[in-house]
Amino acid sequence: MRISLIGLSVAAVCLAGLTAACSGHNRADGALTGHLYGVGGPAPGLPRPWPGTVTITGLGFHRDVPVGASGSYSVTVPAGRYTITGHSPLYGSGTYLCRATGPATVTSGHTTKADVLCQMA
Repeated sequence: MRISLIGLSVAAVCLAGLTAACSGHNRADGALTGHLYGVGGPAPGLPRPWPGTVTITGLGFHRDVPVGASGSYSVTVPAGRYTITGHSPLYGSGTYLCRATGPATVTSGHTTKADVLCQMA
């Protein structure tokens, strides 16, 4: 069977599922996942998932990702090195900065985990 794409719009080709380019993901992309946690405070001081926003910043890339009550986030990003920070209304009324333990390096086709910690005294 031969399929001719001449005269078809890109949208029609995507709707027909005839090309991988329509998936919205580049082969050079990877995934960045993690949680926004409140840590420390009164004993036992275990990590608690918090809602808020996680901000992912890299070379030519900036995205704010909303985080629900589960504290989890997941986003597809181009391969590269990222700084991840966050804010939660449960931490300084959303004004205090929460941070990942360090930069995250995302590689093509892989998932990198980076938790963001709101450090309670």
